[in-house]
Amino acid sequence: MNQENNQLNNMHPDQLSGVGKNLLKLIEFDEDEILIDEIRKHPFGLFIIYMTGFAIGLSVLVVFFILPSLIKGDEFGIDISAYTPIFMFLGLIMFVLTFIGTMIGAHLYKNDVIVITNEKIAQVIYKTIFNRKISQLSIGDVQDVTVTQEGILPRIFRYGTIVIETAGEQANYKFTYVPDPYKHAKSIVGSHEVNLTKYGN
Repeated sequence: MNQENNQLNNMHPDQLSGVGKNLLKLIEFDEDEILIDEIRKHPFGLFIIYMTGFAIGLSVLVVFFILPSLIKGDEFGIDISAYTPIFMFLGLIMFVLTFIGTMIGAHLYKNDVIVITNEKIAQVIYKTIFNRKISQLSIGDVQDVTVTQEGILPRIFRYGTIVIETAGEQANYKFTYVPDPYKHAKSIVGSHEVNLTKYGN
């Protein structure tokens, strides 16, 4: 416990979000490792998740609550009104599932994080609520850092995608909805150059 506290003190956790602090507990850091940057996802992606959930929820309400009341039974030879409680019950279940799915999606989105130090890049990506991927890359193994901003919305809201190309057979790191992506890319490249100066190729 004391060793973990010392690592957290050296990493200056006061500069990190709660998610970043949790990442420090999952990854092995050296005592003299220095925090360079933390990358969290842009709030606009969270807005998209909520708006998608709202649109699906609204569609469920229309299909299961409003539409049945607008259909006349004699059009189909059956009394649709007799099945209204069933439609409403199914609609309520679908609405609750949509709400839960939206909250889970938002939770997973908010917990994706990358922490950059003078020694490594540590990334946590949540694929499902029970499945997360934790990756570490030595800062010296960074080959290239690419930033892309496709479309007008990334330009307006200042977010983009960062791809960190790695040496050897290790998979590239891709992080979407990065706020101020050029700023974070500069932090990665700068840390890599300092590492090369210190340790060489």
